[in-house]
Amino acid sequence: MKVYSIVIVCRSVSPELLTSSFWVVMQCVTLPYLTLQLLETSRLIAKHKSILKRRSESMLYYNTRHGEKILFSEHYVNLLIVKGHNSLELKRHELLTFGQQRISLQQRATEQRLIKPAQLFSSEAGTHPTKKILVTGVAGIGKTILVQKILHDFSNCREHQSFDFIIHLTFRDLNLISKPVSLQELILRKNGHLAKHLDTITENDTKLLIILDGFDEFKHYKGCDVDVFLTELDEEGEVVEVLSSLMLGELLPGASVLVTSRPMAVSHIPVGSIDRFVVITGFSTIEICDFFQRFYQDKVLASKMFDIVVANELMLTLCYIPAFCYIVCSILKENNCLSTASPRTMTDIYVQYLLALVKSHTKNRVESLKDSSGTEPEEHLQKVLLKLGRIANQKLMNQETLFYGNDDDISNCTLVSTFLDKTSVQEPGCTEDVYSFTHLTIQEFFAALYSTMEDACLSETLAFGTEYSIESLPGNLDLFTRFLSGLLSERNQALLSRHIGFRPQEDKMQSFRTRLIADTRALCENGAYILTHLHCLLEQQDVLLMQELQPQCLRINLSDVTLSTMDYNAVKHFLNEIQLTVSEMDLTGTNITTEQSEMDLDCI
Repeated sequence: MKVYSIVIVCRSVSPELLTSSFWVVMQCVTLPYLTLQLLETSRLIAKHKSILKRRSESMLYYNTRHGEKILFSEHYVNLLIVKGHNSLELKRHELLTFGQQRISLQQRATEQRLIKPAQLFSSEAGTHPTKKILVTGVAGIGKTILVQKILHDFSNCREHQSFDFIIHLTFRDLNLISKPVSLQELILRKNGHLAKHLDTITENDTKLLIILDGFDEFKHYKGCDVDVFLTELDEEGEVVEVLSSLMLGELLPGASVLVTSRPMAVSHIPVGSIDRFVVITGFSTIEICDFFQRFYQDKVLASKMFDIVVANELMLTLCYIPAFCYIVCSILKENNCLSTASPRTMTDIYVQYLLALVKSHTKNRVESLKDSSGTEPEEHLQKVLLKLGRIANQKLMNQETLFYGNDDDISNCTLVSTFLDKTSVQEPGCTEDVYSFTHLTIQEFFAALYSTMEDACLSETLAFGTEYSIESLPGNLDLFTRFLSGLLSERNQALLSRHIGFRPQEDKMQSFRTRLIADTRALCENGAYILTHLHCLLEQQDVLLMQELQPQCLRINLSDVTLSTMDYNAVKHFLNEIQLTVSEMDLTGTNITTEQSEMDLDCI
């Protein structure tokens, strides 16, 4: 920048005229500079939006084929988003309802609190500015899609124009950092175009939004209650210290921050750092129908497929979760309208999904499935799936979602593009390929597949020594446990044997079944927490197992958990099948009143 010296020589001039003349001269000098600075800032904002537009223009669907571009603007379906914590008020009938009735009840109960993505940061009258927002929702409900919606609308100048810049960081990427780092470095890793102007951008931090996506996937999420805070943009610290300082407003106090997370990790986010809690409740029936229309791009075909799902109440109930809705659409498309028996559980749907994708990606590729040793395609496919499962299992047990390409020679796996996402990361002196499963639930499914089909006992694959029990598994493995039970059911063992050639694991099935019966019976009689076991019973779908279970008394403890739709399904299935009088039901901390639960039990 050029520096000008200004000398004003005046004789016999009044102070008023002198002051006026001085400001005229200063404006003549500074206005061009300010105009140039504003022009440069506008160009930088336009460039940043252009980059975000390119990154967000394609739908982040799972298992999109290479070269297949699905435009976000054509396939995005509205999500139901509500203010406040997820409450179960006015939902007393959900215990007994499925399909359209359940989804309709959900929508009526939340419609008064519905908000649009564009309203996330709008302040309510008389309240302090909304700066820190926490978005929660179960796996696959659309948290990352909501983030993409924000980026897409901002980059296309439609919404969120109160911000000049939005910085998007994912905890999957942040997990790769193992050395001290500054917030400046974190921002510039994927936003190098901001390097020359970052100081100016952060000085005006009230115009800055930082999105932190996937807090539950952060390997340090339990350690965010730090006592070391950073205050300067270029000050280095551990990743958890940088992020905690940002969320608590020690770093960039004027910036807005949006964090997404599964509910299980929310308690580890400092409560005082959050101005607004938001819950994504998924799709209503209208949105499910809209999703089918956009997925198939054919009104007649979409209507036909939607009618099939409406006739299957469990499938329709699952479709309120966008990720499951996509999986169901994929199954219908690849399986020719479900030529096999309709799925009855979540595991059934994922098994169908696996079979459909394996069929799709191996069609006309028989020769490519033979490995260098001449192994037959079916045997090689089993090895590939177990290899993916082994990695999924190892990383899940260590609470990791990312792994490098040299792990188990994963880069040579023929199904990598089907079930894994690849990201190239620049490391000192080289570029590394980093992989992750297309969705965390897919990783959990493959981890369970490995535990059930590998020639090793369950206690060995679960890394719990010689003994294991369902209640001994950590809380973050709840979905994994359900998959484990579903995969050890007779029907899914038969499907995997028939279509992929896996040998049925008779010993594991009997061992798991025996343990499940004994543990569930004891929990019923002792009145201990039982919800995870009820999900395992739902996944088994075994009438003989339920007949063998028969506890002496029925004390059901569901306390201290916000029950989801699938939780209701598990409880309903159990109460319908066990056919015993409930002597005690502990609903403490669930927001379900005694009167409501009694009415529901009377209906059963």
